[in-house]
Amino acid sequence: MTTPQQAMTLIIIGVMFHLLSCNQQPKGNAMNDASANIQQRIEQNKGLVRKWILEGWNNNRNQEIVAEIFASNWADGNPAFPNQPKGIEGAMYYVNAYRSVFPDIQFTITHIIAQEDYVCFRFLAEATHRGELMGIPATGKKVNVSGIVIHRIENGKFAESWNEVDLLGVKEQLLAK
Repeated sequence: MTTPQQAMTLIIIGVMFHLLSCNQQPKGNAMNDASANIQQRIEQNKGLVRKWILEGWNNNRNQEIVAEIFASNWADGNPAFPNQPKGIEGAMYYVNAYRSVFPDIQFTITHIIAQEDYVCFRFLAEATHRGELMGIPATGKKVNVSGIVIHRIENGKFAESWNEVDLLGVKEQLLAK
């Protein structure tokens, strides 16, 4: 048998639970609209990556789409090339440098993670070594490489980028007998 004090405690707990659960649900259309807007931006950020990698790199259309997806003041957060300019010119400098070494590079996107202002992706790529890289002259060898890239998004374009590419793995493949 429940005492009046136990019954009151259960009622209070029930009311508190109800109030807490009500506070965690979106209030009206404003919250739903904001959430939908955020989700839309996240999907747009993922779309930028797909366009850059699948259309730009894999179809060798970087020149055509770079201005669509890179900000005019884009900066490479860890440039591999010390003389790399900023902006769209800098993005194409990066593309041309890699295309001169690996003209047939093909990427597979394995993961994409996005937020409102950032998108990160992991890739696997295969290419033929046709130009000097890290002091190693062209070998004609097929190499496989993996990497992770993070882009900061501003006004629907890549504003800043950071990448980590397994260049040691590439070097080992190129020097293997």
